[in-house]
Amino acid sequence: MNYFEKRESAFELYGEKDNEVIALMANRFIGENPQAPYQYRLDFTSGILCNTSGWYQFDYGRRFPKARTGQVCYSIGNLYCHSPKTANFQLRCYGPTACFVNGEEVFHSLPGQENFREPSSFPISLKAGQNRFLFETEKTEIGFGFLFRNAMPQWEPTHFTAALEERQGQAGFAYTAPLERNSSQALALLGGSFSSVYWLPKQEYESGASPCPLIRIFGSKSSGTVAAKSSFFHKKAGNVRIKGHTNTSFKVFAGEELCCEAAKGDFEIEFHFPAGICEVILLCKKEPEKESGLALSFEDEYGTLSLNAGIKGYEGEWIYAGVFGKELPDAGHFTQMNRVHPSPDGNCYWKGDLPAACVRIFAEEELYGKWTYPCGVTLYGILKAGEFFDRKDWLSYVQEYAAMTAEVYEYALYDKKVFGYPGVDTQISWLEELDDCGSFGSFLLEALRLKDMEGAVSLANAIADFMEHQQHREKDLVFSRNDGSMWTDDMYMSIPFLCRYYQLSGQEAYLAEACRQALLFQQYFYMPEQGLMSHIFDVTHQKINKIPWSRGNGWVLFSLSELLLVLPKEHPNRTALETFFTEMIKGVLQVQGENGLWHQILDDPSTYEEASSTSMFICAFSRGIRLGIFDEELKNQSRLSLEKAWRGMKQTAISRKGDLYGVCQGSGCSFSRSYYQQLGWRFNDPHGIGIGILAGVEKMMADQ
Repeated sequence: MNYFEKRESAFELYGEKDNEVIALMANRFIGENPQAPYQYRLDFTSGILCNTSGWYQFDYGRRFPKARTGQVCYSIGNLYCHSPKTANFQLRCYGPTACFVNGEEVFHSLPGQENFREPSSFPISLKAGQNRFLFETEKTEIGFGFLFRNAMPQWEPTHFTAALEERQGQAGFAYTAPLERNSSQALALLGGSFSSVYWLPKQEYESGASPCPLIRIFGSKSSGTVAAKSSFFHKKAGNVRIKGHTNTSFKVFAGEELCCEAAKGDFEIEFHFPAGICEVILLCKKEPEKESGLALSFEDEYGTLSLNAGIKGYEGEWIYAGVFGKELPDAGHFTQMNRVHPSPDGNCYWKGDLPAACVRIFAEEELYGKWTYPCGVTLYGILKAGEFFDRKDWLSYVQEYAAMTAEVYEYALYDKKVFGYPGVDTQISWLEELDDCGSFGSFLLEALRLKDMEGAVSLANAIADFMEHQQHREKDLVFSRNDGSMWTDDMYMSIPFLCRYYQLSGQEAYLAEACRQALLFQQYFYMPEQGLMSHIFDVTHQKINKIPWSRGNGWVLFSLSELLLVLPKEHPNRTALETFFTEMIKGVLQVQGENGLWHQILDDPSTYEEASSTSMFICAFSRGIRLGIFDEELKNQSRLSLEKAWRGMKQTAISRKGDLYGVCQGSGCSFSRSYYQQLGWRFNDPHGIGIGILAGVEKMMADQ
């Protein structure tokens, strides 16, 4: 098949200039996924929270125990999409429940779906931009409320934001108190008018609340030190006057530098600030039953400077953290928004001056800043290309990406504890399968090899501990999945990380584990008559599906090449692994397509030519040649094959704009060939971009 016209190919433009094709792909990916910060939003612990399985819990029976049977509650939230798509969702309900998206009803429960008898799954077509979700649910004699989530929450995190103008920028859903079904308020909501009801969670304190924010937020009896944080914009460098009044002692820092300190009474001091956004940290003493009485302002020659906490959905000037005891973190600790703060009651994070209001961090870009296994593969390819071509800009990109995910991991665990479903590092915080940690963890250790980064080692330790002690295994210790299946994919989701963790820790047990898994997977999946691997093994029936899915075999060969790059020549498993690798190379050589690419199902030339597996086979051929594993005949065959494959990639799968075609979508598992035959390909899918880049690099390395 042709993905595009011949003249649109990268080969037509660049020919044999492989470095230009590789740069084209890397620059396109980076250009479409530029570096972007995490977003900070206000959320409420009194709001609709998720559990650790990603279900939003609309638990109205607990919230409204006096609600009458037949009354209804409404919930509203926005879901942003970078591009149009169809996503599958799930809902479990007690009573009749309806879901409206962008004003159209997309789901209404049937009696058999109510009373939590069974979950309901349904697709929703989402437009680019904000999609408004509105739910209506009715109280019955046995319950009130529902659960709702994306069908694959660890892969497609669905972080909703407020759909109301007065709450713009806040995270989560707003919801109503119970209403009569046919009341004017209910009818107005269904008609698209949302101003006729009072929305929860509350955004104002009860009457009579203390005028002191430290008491409102932390209670009157607590004592210790509270940190507060804000910023202002300074037009030009110069002195800023800090003045006010206090009943307690405090310190003000410009970043990490102390600029003002006072005990009690009025104060006024000038301090030099640079031009631009200036961050200020306040450490204030909080005494039991006593108001701080702190009034603080910043002025320059133009007048009073406006303070901004920098949190979406929050108009308050300051955010607050505490209460801290004698072991108070230094001011520099509070300048980093990705850190949680150790306190006597356990870790804490920033709060807003509203009831039950917390600051949360969210990864909201389509790809950048997210921890997923396809991104791990992509970033690994760009990193290796950056090293090969000495492209410091590419290396900086992947290192910054790796660093931001590592630095926020401790916060993500805290966020999971408080809100159930973290806004960043969602998949690694999920940590139930090798998919959740191995691929990106391997890339993280590769990036750590080039540059130290905060939190990376402790995160790697957590992944190693999961693989060693928590990952599901069979009696012979082979890795398997929680649903009673085994996938060849899991060789890549484990072996490269184990190899790199062995290099990091120096513990040979992890290298031995990588070898054991590779040889066990060979026993389970290898089909000697074809020299290929089956994709799936069913533990219950003790059978393979006998379908050589292309990318599944790519994962195997690429993982073996990763292991052989690290494994000492004198290692007792070296010969067996080289034999396994070589036999698979021979099997793959027999099924190469006419255009140089391999087909979606390796032994079915009627299926489309698939780019991600082709790229992994190119890498494996190159590494086998460079490691001296092949005899002369196989070496020559492999060289010709990889040259044909790379040229085929440039001619049929990589366009002159650096777009990548023919990458199979993420797979499930099946014993039916028709399932794999209908798995379509996706445009610029991250399963294939980075490994395609690495294939070009490996081809050039084999040429040297």
